Amino acid sequence: MDHFLAHPPLTLAAVYPILRARLEFLLPQQIDAPDSPDHGGLFAPEYGLADAKLSGHFVVTAAYCALAGERLGATASPDTWLARAALAARHLQRSQRSSGNLDLLSVNYDSAPDTAFTVQQLCTLFELAGDRDEPAWRTLLAEVERFVRAAVPGILTGGFHTPNHRWVMVSALVQAHAAFPDLDVADVVNAYLAETFDCDAEGFFIERSVGVYDAVNDRSLLFIGRYWDSPEAAPTAARNLELNLHLLHADGTADTGLSRRQDYGLRTVPTQLIDCYLAAHAVTPHPRFVAAAHHVWDRAVHNPAGSDRAGHFAHDIGWITYGLLRYGDPPVVDVDTAAQLPDDYARFFPVNRIWRVRRGLLSASFYGDTTRLMTLTMGQAELASLKISQTYFGQYTGRFIGQEFTLDDGTLTMRSRGDRNPRRPGYELPMGRPVANADWQRTMPERALRRLPHPLTELRVTEARDRDGQGFDLHVRTLDGTAGVTVQIALDFPPGGIWETAATRTLTAPGQVIFLQEGYGAMRYGNDVIRVGPGVHAHGTWHMRDAEPAPAHVRVLLTLRVPVDFAFSIRGKR
Repeated sequence: MDHFLAHPPLTLAAVYPILRARLEFLLPQQIDAPDSPDHGGLFAPEYGLADAKLSGHFVVTAAYCALAGERLGATASPDTWLARAALAARHLQRSQRSSGNLDLLSVNYDSAPDTAFTVQQLCTLFELAGDRDEPAWRTLLAEVERFVRAAVPGILTGGFHTPNHRWVMVSALVQAHAAFPDLDVADVVNAYLAETFDCDAEGFFIERSVGVYDAVNDRSLLFIGRYWDSPEAAPTAARNLELNLHLLHADGTADTGLSRRQDYGLRTVPTQLIDCYLAAHAVTPHPRFVAAAHHVWDRAVHNPAGSDRAGHFAHDIGWITYGLLRYGDPPVVDVDTAAQLPDDYARFFPVNRIWRVRRGLLSASFYGDTTRLMTLTMGQAELASLKISQTYFGQYTGRFIGQEFTLDDGTLTMRSRGDRNPRRPGYELPMGRPVANADWQRTMPERALRRLPHPLTELRVTEARDRDGQGFDLHVRTLDGTAGVTVQIALDFPPGGIWETAATRTLTAPGQVIFLQEGYGAMRYGNDVIRVGPGVHAHGTWHMRDAEPAPAHVRVLLTLRVPVDFAFSIRGKR
């Protein structure tokens, strides 16, 4: 683990220039024509429309800039920013439907959850600046109050459609109640809380989204714990935040291979968790959470492969600023026993069916219930996925999925039964009577079948280390099936690596397919290498039918035919 003093630590002074740049980026998007119905709102180029959600984001960004600049003694124009924020707040009010709700232009209209996201962040202004008496602040806070009061009825009755929405809505309601105690929110808040938080014993929420929605949940639960009688809220958030420490790669990016949301498979630094770690530490001191906040910040700022300063921080920098305004600059932690982030472990999560292995720079995950059986990173080098397929009666039969997923004495065993289609593998037989076109599907269950054996396949994995590096030994074998069926083991790498064998060296490109027919091959990214082999070549099919393609990756193929009994290795090395 790198020392946290290698780069400037997480401070308000370090964050402020990025927040200020975000504000300067947004200012030209504000509609300044007084006769426009969208006067004061923010124009969203991607929609070609004024966007109330973006207007809310602008209000908070301007207010945070004013607060942070004042605290740092920066020379700026906070009154001008606050006046423009007040105009945007009026646009928010005009954008509310009769319910009090806003529209999310990309998908959700008259949306209570998306209104709650805006209310949640706007209410932090009353927390941070509610006692300010300057005219610019009084004007802005009055406009925000009008919006919040009109929004609460819509949130109370509006409903939701994803698990995390519940806690954002409850958070917004209890924050609004804390600012304005006359608001009656108790019955609805308690009705939502009666469902109990959807965080299991292993620390995963239903959506399992470390890249997006874990932060949404954790932040909301921490607000709920602060403003409502909910003793389980903060400890539940802390449980998820502790889990997420075990999902970080060495470069600070997070493993999203279990996510059920849009971050699935993405490799980004989870900057959205920074304020959550700071808030959880404020509730119950936890040195590792402070270390995590510093570490994620450090990796995001100094690892361009894992973060996009213009895009990634645009959504997260506001919440990071809030955390620093609310709790102050976190202490600089040294890498001692208390603050050490986990970087040397093998941890099995049987409920969520993931085996996480971290050995310094090497970070690997194995997954059950999905065709993406594993990922591995070694510094800059990445194996994005390993998949096994048979060309055998379609995806629900031939694709290997760890339907059984067990760890015993350090050996992971995955078994794929190939039985997810109840009528395959097999062939339909004639019915001996007329079958109208319209009845084709309806009568299918009545047909007899000629059954073939299911492709019962086993993959066993153990940790290993030798002169070629550290990693895993893998052994795949078929326990049942049909002889002669073609099989492939597909190893997918990001493009741009250098592929090296004893006889070949080539720069890789997206969509490229490479057969490793014998010996060993290595994919090199700078100083970091992932080595696989031995190769095997039982057929030369480039794109096996019903195997998942990987057009954005470089695919290395090991090809076999049933019966299979094949051992190979994957090693990472710097």
